[in-house]
Amino acid sequence: MKKSSIFLWITIIFLLAFIGIGASYMLSLKYIKANSQNQTQKRFDFISQSLIWQLGTIQNPNSLIKDLQKLDLLPITHPKEIIHIIKHAKIIKRTRYPVGEIIILKYQNSYYIWVQSYGNTLLLQDVSQNIETLKMLYTTIFIIIVALLLLIYILILIKLRPLKKITKEIEKFSQGKLDLDLGIKGFKEIQEVANALQEAATSLKNIQNSRKLLLRNIMHELKTPITKGRIQAEMVEDPKQKQRLIQIFEKLNSLINELAAIEAVNAKIKPNLESLQLSDIVDEAINIGMFDKKDLTIIQNANPTIKADYKLLSIAIKNLIDNAIKYSQDSRATIVLENDAIKIINQAPPLRYELDYFLEPFSKEGKKSGFGLGLYLVDNILKMHLFTLRYSHQEGKNIFTIKFSK
Repeated sequence: MKKSSIFLWITIIFLLAFIGIGASYMLSLKYIKANSQNQTQKRFDFISQSLIWQLGTIQNPNSLIKDLQKLDLLPITHPKEIIHIIKHAKIIKRTRYPVGEIIILKYQNSYYIWVQSYGNTLLLQDVSQNIETLKMLYTTIFIIIVALLLLIYILILIKLRPLKKITKEIEKFSQGKLDLDLGIKGFKEIQEVANALQEAATSLKNIQNSRKLLLRNIMHELKTPITKGRIQAEMVEDPKQKQRLIQIFEKLNSLINELAAIEAVNAKIKPNLESLQLSDIVDEAINIGMFDKKDLTIIQNANPTIKADYKLLSIAIKNLIDNAIKYSQDSRATIVLENDAIKIINQAPPLRYELDYFLEPFSKEGKKSGFGLGLYLVDNILKMHLFTLRYSHQEGKNIFTIKFSK
């Protein structure tokens, strides 16, 4: 259970209820014990004072014993038992009178009255069960309440258990997985939430499938005329015109590849990772971007081997190079290869906004060209690789850095 989980709060509420009931039970037992001791003390004082005067004048001992038994006082008659109790008992109270002495004793959780008067002695055990009966009654009530609370707690958790399944399915939904299993039975409100989420996932899945089909059809239909046009361009005799046509068709092909990359990012397709040298990826980026190498300065301080998707990472680096050349003051860009990073640098004023602004789709500075998805696409491709994009401005230069390790 994490953070402000409903299950955590329900558990805390019931735990506090258990603690409150337990504390009430303990306080009740303390009160019963204290009140009982006070009542017992008053009872013993009254009985003792009556007995001390009666022992010397009693005519019928059997009648006295019967009266005492009615008061839940049991005379101890066996001499050895009397000696044992007196020897090991704890003295609670001792009261002396002109005609004798009264001692209240406690032995093994039982109270005794030892009366000595006119040379006669009498040891009485208190056999009243008032306190034990009250304790048993309170204990029974406590057990019943705790059992009911525990049963209610378990039933609530069972009824709310479908929420955990809904949470797991929502996590899958947030990751782009639309095949949800929400056949849930429970409270009406929970079922309504599950059904609404299932309908939303099904609807979104249908929309996504339609979009994929449309994009694939568009790209497929465009590939054929572009390929044919590229072949026809090779047949043009004028070298200048030929080169211009080839560049146009290559640019169109590059845009289709970029659309495919956007589709892969949006669909959250797992990248095809393989061990690649950074220089090979940079060469592919330059190739698909059709950059003139005289506009680029490549500084190879290192050439690390990294795990990456060849096409996707090439498109990301291509977009950074393209932006660097477009927005530079001298139409040039510098590419620096390092052990744990690649830097794309251009001579330009600092960005007008924070980098996060430019990572949003269709956010672009100026009206040069393109879809306005350049940095958005770069950022998402890097996230798929667990790489990070950083930006800084130093000495009149914008520096975009792709870090291969965090």
